[in-house]
Amino acid sequence: MLDRMKESSGCVVGFRFDGKLSESDYRATLLPEIEKVLETCDHARILLKIERFHSWRPGGYWEELKTWPGIASVDRIAIVGGEQWREWMTHLPGLFVGFTNIDVRYFRESRQVDAWGWLGRDEPQAAPREAIPVQSR
Repeated sequence: MLDRMKESSGCVVGFRFDGKLSESDYRATLLPEIEKVLETCDHARILLKIERFHSWRPGGYWEELKTWPGIASVDRIAIVGGEQWREWMTHLPGLFVGFTNIDVRYFRESRQVDAWGWLGRDEPQAAPREAIPVQSR
């Protein structure tokens, strides 16, 4: 399940994500929300907050996102989640392979404000110390 977060604004859009991406989530929520950002912004930045994480099933829509034409206009992705998610990310480095030229960083749940701040910065800067680069361009 995927829901747009109310904190989204400007070129930054956030989603609450339970680890399962359905066709409806992908086609009715994720792509339209990113496309809406790209109507007024040269680039989009995405926050994915992982909630109630039990297991990861990326499936075809995650792979399809990597080849979606608009992905070239995404320059940062912040993943916010608990320790379980951090462990999964260290075991699945290939999860973000294919997101070329996108700076992907992990933030603990307690650092969600920092994730929003990092995404909202206009100038390329180092991420806060608590952020863990998953894949940097």
